[in-house]
Amino acid sequence: MTHGSGKDKIKGKTKEAMGKLTGNRHKESEGRIEQARGEAKKMSGGRDRTPPQVPPAR
Repeated sequence: MTHGSGKDKIKGKTKEAMGKLTGNRHKESEGRIEQARGEAKKMSGGRDRTPPQVPPAR
């Protein structure tokens, strides 16, 4: 596991847990996305190839 991927996964777990604790579904989703980004970095050898995040339409 590379440094960046582990960091993303930890941040994602934290965001997801905080979202669940506070009932904030948006924060939960952000956490799951962050975890997936960390997993993608791990699989690509640590290179960040994820596209920039686009804010949801309101």
